[in-house]
Amino acid sequence: MDKGKALLTGLQVVASHSSLWGRFLEGDRHAFAEIYETHIDHLFHYGMHFCQDKERVNDALQDLFQDLWLSREHLTTTIQNVRYYLISSLRRRLLRSLQKDRRWQHRDSWESFEFEYTLPRENNLILEETAAEQQRLLQEALGHLSRRQREAIYLRFYQNLSYQEVAGIMAMQVDSVYNTISKAISILKKTIPLPLLLTLLSR
Repeated sequence: MDKGKALLTGLQVVASHSSLWGRFLEGDRHAFAEIYETHIDHLFHYGMHFCQDKERVNDALQDLFQDLWLSREHLTTTIQNVRYYLISSLRRRLLRSLQKDRRWQHRDSWESFEFEYTLPRENNLILEETAAEQQRLLQEALGHLSRRQREAIYLRFYQNLSYQEVAGIMAMQVDSVYNTISKAISILKKTIPLPLLLTLLSR
């Protein structure tokens, strides 16, 4: 079951992100724990795509949530999308960490945004051999995209963020995000079958 969606437990409806955020700001540890559990996997997934350094990502996440709790009285009450806020905060922390690390300042892999794609588990109609071939085709196609294009595609279609939110995270103009994603999709159209592309963009 998707943790990011409202859940029904009997007749009790789990609180929405906005009310959870409000309770967290008031010092409710249960609300804070629920925010953590809802978003931690998505944040770790993004962080590993961003720099492929598990220890660095874990440290950044630990610091992020520790600082969230300690500074909660000073945080904004008008968060519209908690995941956007958290991913944006994590990205800034990872950038600062990488910029301070001389090992990463001239590292070739800094130009890559690793993109892992897996077929939906419920898709039982596709044989394993076919799925493996689709995986190979998609990885090959994604290799033709720039780092910025891969990150924009990932945020828009994997994390379900709006174009405005993607622009905010990547420090880009919204029009530039539209153009970046449009160009990326045009490249993907040339190299992978349309059904696979639609599966990718409908996640």
